[in-house]
Amino acid sequence: MLDRPLPVDERGRVVAPAGFSVADLHCHTSWSDGILGVESLLELARARGIAAVAITDHDMIGGALRGNALEVEFGIQVIVGSEVTTRRQHHIVGLFLREAIPMFRGVPETVARIREQGGLAIVAHPFLAVPASASRGALRRWLEETTFDGVELDSRYLSAGGKRDLVEFYAEHSVGLGSPVGGSDAHFRDVGRVVTLFPGKDAADLRAAMVQRRTLVARTALDIPRPSALDHARNQARSLLWLPLYRARALLIGRYR
Repeated sequence: MLDRPLPVDERGRVVAPAGFSVADLHCHTSWSDGILGVESLLELARARGIAAVAITDHDMIGGALRGNALEVEFGIQVIVGSEVTTRRQHHIVGLFLREAIPMFRGVPETVARIREQGGLAIVAHPFLAVPASASRGALRRWLEETTFDGVELDSRYLSAGGKRDLVEFYAEHSVGLGSPVGGSDAHFRDVGRVVTLFPGKDAADLRAAMVQRRTLVARTALDIPRPSALDHARNQARSLLWLPLYRARALLIGRYR
């Protein structure tokens, strides 16, 4: 993990160290509870110098598939992902997916379903004081039953103390937790706030770096605008009203977006 934020050039683009590219591996769109449509997210990521972005909408991959189809047009690598809700409401991010992952399963089964597609399973935003975040005890229990391909060592909501504790925990359990990654958990216009650095340029290089554990985690010096009251209202309406209805329908008919 880098100690200092990555600098930003005069055009507002993140400056990566020589030989590295920048990826944001946790972004939401208006397909779930983000406020930006897929095209707007990709345009903003490109403008900020992000080489690869993972669209990880909650329990769906439709927006990610659309983004992946547009990556040539926007000149940015798009990873098909999903933030999967497990049985006890924890979140596991699946990357490099082809199909949506069934929700409300145990963590080991969720990891297995992701890997069946050739995907990578990432522990999302651990050590936060919210139900969807894995605690130290939860991670220990999971590691008795499965391993992971990566863990978010930093996120937008993680305190300085929480980050220190998480880095210490990772040092003790890195074999089971996989590659260190960073993602903004972007729901607003905050793509690029927390990023993953990887050697190379494209999605294949990114995947190889994750498998080989050659990734670095960094925050950036981007000037991120504060969400408006309307932005917050839209996010909350989709998170608290639309997503529960979507999940109920998906469970009932067995079909995901």
